[in-house]
Amino acid sequence: MNHLLNIRHLPILLLTLLVFGCDSGFSGDEFENRPPDTQLSVRDESLLDNLTGDDRLVSTVRISWTGDDPDGFVKGYEVRFFDTADNAALADWSFTESTDSLFLLPIRQGERISDVVFEVRAVDDADLADPTPARTIYPIQNSPPEIRISPFDLPPDTTFNVMSIGWVADDPDGSLNLARIDVSFNDSLNFVALPPDVNFATFVLPQTNPGSTGQIVDADVFTGRGFESTGLKVPGVRIGEMNTLYLRSADQTDTTSVRIEYSWFVKGKTSNILYVNDHRRASHPVLTAFHLGLLKEYLPAGTPVDVWDITTPYTTGSSGNFPRSALLPPTAQPALDRFLRGYDYIYWVASATTDKIVGNNLPFVAPVLEPFFEAGGKMLVHSPIQLPVDPEEIATNAATLLLPLNSLTAFPDSLRQTLRLLGNAPLSASNILPGTGRSLPALKMGGFVITTLPYVATSAATIPLYNAEFQYITRVGNRRGVWPGPSTIASISDDQRIGLFSIPLVNEANGSPLVVGEDGNPETAKDAVKLMLESLGFPQ
Repeated sequence: MNHLLNIRHLPILLLTLLVFGCDSGFSGDEFENRPPDTQLSVRDESLLDNLTGDDRLVSTVRISWTGDDPDGFVKGYEVRFFDTADNAALADWSFTESTDSLFLLPIRQGERISDVVFEVRAVDDADLADPTPARTIYPIQNSPPEIRISPFDLPPDTTFNVMSIGWVADDPDGSLNLARIDVSFNDSLNFVALPPDVNFATFVLPQTNPGSTGQIVDADVFTGRGFESTGLKVPGVRIGEMNTLYLRSADQTDTTSVRIEYSWFVKGKTSNILYVNDHRRASHPVLTAFHLGLLKEYLPAGTPVDVWDITTPYTTGSSGNFPRSALLPPTAQPALDRFLRGYDYIYWVASATTDKIVGNNLPFVAPVLEPFFEAGGKMLVHSPIQLPVDPEEIATNAATLLLPLNSLTAFPDSLRQTLRLLGNAPLSASNILPGTGRSLPALKMGGFVITTLPYVATSAATIPLYNAEFQYITRVGNRRGVWPGPSTIASISDDQRIGLFSIPLVNEANGSPLVVGEDGNPETAKDAVKLMLESLGFPQ
């Protein structure tokens, strides 16, 4: 029994002897920190023998690596790369914690090929770097950049002094290899350089004098949808002629893409008054002659008026869908916004505005008119008022929201959604013109009209100017008498910034008067419109 106890306590005894029989300090030499080791995923020290001729790599290369540390851990890596013709000692190391990255390897400017040394070395937790970096030589070749015009950002066939265009530039060696975008007007040899990340530009021309066809001007350059000024000018734009924009991209080696071009006609901006011809029928010259004549009679003698024709494609009949005019830019911002805010007065004659959003021009333009009005702009619109094909568009059509009206006419189910204005039907003036203290003359119909409807103008923000005596029609086609509903056919906003006249003044086929004075005088209707222009503040 005592023997067993001794054996059981033997480990404790041995441990005690060890503790008290040994020196409490440690002796020996401390191990030196050993450097880490680095490996590239490409094990060859040079790829020159494997990749020659057209097999050379493009200059943008993805490279990966690994590192190990025998007595600690790798905290990161240092990389550098340089042309074999350069002094390696001059190449700086860059630190990274990544184990792979996309690199744009350098090609000497003007050269097509280059042999580039790439080195990477691991760095351990004691800041010791691998003394023998992993290394290989990449044979690379430069590929010319590319550029193409965006089909969704083309200027119309004809523009005034503001025109936008977009493009797509790329480089097979990677977007980082792009150096610039070159642009020029009517000059295929001399270019103005834009930053490589620009893919959309707007060119703005100065106002010119009437009769300035052939005058050559500079275009100020603005980039992006936000219309950022660059301070750059592109010379050589010819007013009143076809102009060709040349585009090319260039890479870091100064290699350029194939030059591309796009041409369109540029009209000069000569006035602060814009006449918009939006009557989209082949008969529009008749109305244009009448309204332009009226406008020029009102304005001071010799006042120039710019004419913006957005009539095509034409429509025939009273139904059917057709696209909005191709003479509008594809997007309203920034070209259309900046173009319109360059004017103080707009006289707009349209064949349709409220019956549909897609296809009509004013619904597309209306959302960018606010800066024009904020700058004090004034506008008179001649357009029939019609019910929308889709009733849900009543609340979303920007043209309806722009015009000085509160709502469209509503019909009971027992009536057709059309009204008639017969010959001699009275057009009664309903208010004094704001800002003038003058009354409008009494008018009457000199012809038969079924292309427009009256509208509601009852809010404080809308001032009705004329009421008309319409005839309503039953579902079976019987005419039943005077329409008892809303009867406004002309109005003006209370802030005197926009006016509306919805009755056609002349027959679009032959120019005969459709609205005359109460005494039959064909000039009286023109006088009424001139009074509206005066109330809006058009110069006289």
